Amino acid sequence: MDFTRLAGLAGGHAEARAIQIALKLGLFEALKDGERDAPALARALGCDSRATMLLANAMVALEILMVSGRNYALTESSRRMLVESSPEYLGGMILFDGALWETWGRLEQSIRSGTPARAPNMYQSRPEETARFIRAMDSLVRARGDAIYAAEHLDLAFARAIVDLGGGPGTYLVELLRVNPQARGAIYDLRATLEVARRIIGEHAPWALERMDLRAFDYREGELPGPADVIFMSNIIHSEDQATNAALIGKCFRALNSDGMLVIKDHLMNPALTEPAAGAIFSLYLLLTTRGRDYSFNEVREWLRAAGFHDVRHDPLPTPPFTSSMVIGRKR
Repeated sequence: MDFTRLAGLAGGHAEARAIQIALKLGLFEALKDGERDAPALARALGCDSRATMLLANAMVALEILMVSGRNYALTESSRRMLVESSPEYLGGMILFDGALWETWGRLEQSIRSGTPARAPNMYQSRPEETARFIRAMDSLVRARGDAIYAAEHLDLAFARAIVDLGGGPGTYLVELLRVNPQARGAIYDLRATLEVARRIIGEHAPWALERMDLRAFDYREGELPGPADVIFMSNIIHSEDQATNAALIGKCFRALNSDGMLVIKDHLMNPALTEPAAGAIFSLYLLLTTRGRDYSFNEVREWLRAAGFHDVRHDPLPTPPFTSSMVIGRKR
């Protein structure tokens, strides 16, 4: 690794924070209808003109904005991913990351103690936190295309009942139902999450609400309601410890019909837990906010085999744009 690479990594917080604040202030929304110079942009944001110029210049340097003369304008990428009305809007995830700024400041404490820096409650304590978190998950999946890819590459023609366990905003289940018109679906998640999910699905795919049930359920408590032909879990196991995950997969096995399928989508790490790099870094976020970490395929496979699943396979998603994989097991 050379100096430029190391210095860039060590100072990467500056770029991240600048983008988060630009989005929070509404800089990109202020440019969606046309270009503006710094004074006009500052008036639209209610900010200082000189400071706004410096922020806009930083966005130009990062190739997020472009400038012609004294006028700033959106690029094709910023219009696609940073304007809220875009179907590929990534801003929800960026704002969620921005809200964790102070949490990251307690990383040293978590490394020393081994405990989270905030309550690992999946952001259920305040409605505004729940909404920010669930909209972030929807934003990330929608912008990157995970749900479309998963739905188009899973053969679920046999399925009549699909459960999205811990399904959050329902982004995956909507696509699974779109590709599999023979099926009905259900989201099992915490009550506060489901309230946000109903709003999100109503905004993007109101037709899907007629084909799914939203059921308040805590997978840490009691058996999963069944029966189901498919149980889909995206980004669930990384929030839990090993014992909880092993028990959860056992519950999934018991809730599935014969020949049913369990699909786990997550960062699946190498045995040393160092690749993919995105998963290794993400595990620090998980240390700060959950009881879990990213797990290796070998660990996940052992949980499935212990529960009784057969034909367990690892299906990596193409990189880029994805950084995760699917593990698929069948119940015989």
